[in-house]
Amino acid sequence: MTSPHHARRGLLFVSAYAAGLVVVTLVGWEVGARQLGYVPLTTRLLGPSGPPEAEVRRWGRMMVKADYFGNCREYTVDNRTQQIVDKGIVPCEPAKETDKPKPTGGKFDAFRESFGKK
Repeated sequence: MTSPHHARRGLLFVSAYAAGLVVVTLVGWEVGARQLGYVPLTTRLLGPSGPPEAEVRRWGRMMVKADYFGNCREYTVDNRTQQIVDKGIVPCEPAKETDKPKPTGGKFDAFRESFGKK
């Protein structure tokens, strides 16, 4: 027969295994719930952490170049209803500093320029 000490160890092992299984299940649910279309448990228990994502990304803006004089046609897009509204002709936004091409000046360019080619 088994001693009471060994019986408690087996019971402790089974309860630890069950607790681990519950933890793994809860973590798996939390990680994969949004990808599968379900609501995560933290959102159910604590509520949403900020404004709903649909409200944050409801409107989009689209600019299409209309002519060579710097004019664009502006459209707004409602992501909820998929409706496109024409706002008319507006001046295009100027190019940002990050959009400009970077000057070349690497080691390879210096090597090429030393032989007289540009």
